[in-house]
Amino acid sequence: MRRSHRTWLAILSASLVPATAAHAQSSLTLYGVVDAGIYRLARGATSIGNIQRSYWGIKGSEDLGSGYAAMFHLQSRFEIDTGRLEASGGAPLFYGESTVGVKGPFGQLRLGRAMTPMWALDWQFDPWYNFDRVASIAWQIYHPAYRTDPYRNGPAGDYNRANNGVFYDSPVARGWSVHLAANGERSKVPDANGTVESKRGLAAGINYDDGSATLLVSAERNSVNDKTYFVGLAYGSGPTRVMASASLTELTTASQVFLGEARRRRTSAMLAATHRIGAATLKIGVGRDFQGYGRSGATDYVSAGVSYALSRRTQVYAGVGHGRPSNDGSRTNVGMGVNHSF
Repeated sequence: MRRSHRTWLAILSASLVPATAAHAQSSLTLYGVVDAGIYRLARGATSIGNIQRSYWGIKGSEDLGSGYAAMFHLQSRFEIDTGRLEASGGAPLFYGESTVGVKGPFGQLRLGRAMTPMWALDWQFDPWYNFDRVASIAWQIYHPAYRTDPYRNGPAGDYNRANNGVFYDSPVARGWSVHLAANGERSKVPDANGTVESKRGLAAGINYDDGSATLLVSAERNSVNDKTYFVGLAYGSGPTRVMASASLTELTTASQVFLGEARRRRTSAMLAATHRIGAATLKIGVGRDFQGYGRSGATDYVSAGVSYALSRRTQVYAGVGHGRPSNDGSRTNVGMGVNHSF
């Protein structure tokens, strides 16, 4: 007997109902940002490429019942001008994050590779979210010379993410939350200076956010016993938001030699603000690296920029950043670009 198209459609629809119901408590999200601009850094050549970051990611979760859920997060970063992985293909496929874990009433616990609490939260105190190579002062001065994971992802190590890590985020209670991280493995292979990982990297942060005021106090120690500390404060419930932050880094002698740093203690501070006018956001910041990198000496920074939202997901922007080291010539970055999120 030949059945009509309507009959087959009814059968197919009925067969899909149980599958849909079975997966109703699971979720899968594809997201990302595509950014491109024209920029010039210091006295270099004019370039086309990422000013902010371009990345894509997949996040998923499955309800386990009783308020618990399994979850995973994979994020990859790429260069918009070539399509290659960031760092000319030298970075891992999932450089941004690769974790799996469980969340519930206790908070969430993840295993894998991710940002430590300090780096995951310090963007709250920079108008450019520590994410703009032209204008972000935080890009230049936050946690100077510190490496979260000294032995992985390149000859100098990784500055803000930890491999083989355990990451914990508490529930938010009256605006307060606690964030912890630890490295799960130590390498006994010496680097070029004969140094090995003597400790497990540890990190902690306490964050407060009530929608108007934001506060972060954070500390971190890496596997070769370098330490860094950070405090940030931001306030603004209307169109204007003011931000202040300061950081301190203490290097071991071995890290000083490896990085070519003349000073054991590195300190920096920044004051910044944003102001919204309709779809436009004005940004300004000043900062100081009190010792500077290498022999450049104390370095002052000033940046300004504007972004304009064409839609909820697309913005155009322009910025300028100027640095003046005490022992070297000044340098200026300029750039403009477009950014789309999905």
